[in-house]
Amino acid sequence: MRVNNKLIVTTKIILLVFAIAVLPSCSRSDAYILVPQRWNENEILVEIRPGAPRHGMNEFVVVATNYKTGVPGYEYIVSLKMNTGERWHQMIQDGHSGVYRRAIEVKDPVNGVLVVQIKHTREKNKKAELNYPLVKHVK
Repeated sequence: MRVNNKLIVTTKIILLVFAIAVLPSCSRSDAYILVPQRWNENEILVEIRPGAPRHGMNEFVVVATNYKTGVPGYEYIVSLKMNTGERWHQMIQDGHSGVYRRAIEVKDPVNGVLVVQIKHTREKNKKAELNYPLVKHVK
């Protein structure tokens, strides 16, 4: 019996949405979600944990998903830094789920800007830097 590829993709999307919805409920506080951005065919979502950004160490979770197919963006090397003058910190990928994690220091949670660098692992010309103001309502 052949398995329908659309059924597999749909099942993966449902599981990913379920995991994103359920996992934050396991923590003590909600994630602070920054305004998502699109790059190529990917939606790049950034969460800050354990809540709104604060002075000191904050965990950042970047979720890359192809917005046309729902397939996780797992073929990337993702790095981040606070503001333009600081050094890059490579994130750790969580399997082939399109989820990347890293904790870095935030010195100015009100005016800080998170810079996310995305590089394709095979296609060297596919790369971008996305800027995320830490304050959600700033566009």
